[in-house]
Amino acid sequence: MGWALLLLAIQVLVLDQVHPWGYGAPLLCPLLVITLPLGTARSEALLWGFGIGFVADIFAGTAGISSAAMTLIAFIQPPLLEVMVPRDSEEELHPSFSTMGRWNYLQFIALLLLLHHTIFFALEGFSYFHIKDIAISMGVSYAASLLLIILVEHVRNPQK
Repeated sequence: MGWALLLLAIQVLVLDQVHPWGYGAPLLCPLLVITLPLGTARSEALLWGFGIGFVADIFAGTAGISSAAMTLIAFIQPPLLEVMVPRDSEEELHPSFSTMGRWNYLQFIALLLLLHHTIFFALEGFSYFHIKDIAISMGVSYAASLLLIILVEHVRNPQK
């Protein structure tokens, strides 16, 4: 819970004010859903995703966009995690570089983050008239978010 509050505070107070090259903003909140442990019930994951998205929506004024995107990745995360973890993993595995391996965890983060950003920016733009601007915002935000999440993961779980 403390980790969730810290990441939400960083998102709301700092990252929502950062817009690289005037496009998008790095989104750190998806990390909270990405790191839900293996064996998390789908209903619990959905509640976490919706709750985190709802709080982000309240402070960012995005009217349900974060809730929708976070709930979708919370729905996809458990089965995707089961497919991507090594077969001999423990039952309560927490996704990280050390538990899944660098390449598998990076793919896992990248897939869920791409899905999140696609839904988030499609709903935010809600128009195909500005598809170029939406695509640029999504690309810049995706790259910044992926880099930031990798950095946070290296700080949170340093390699020994």
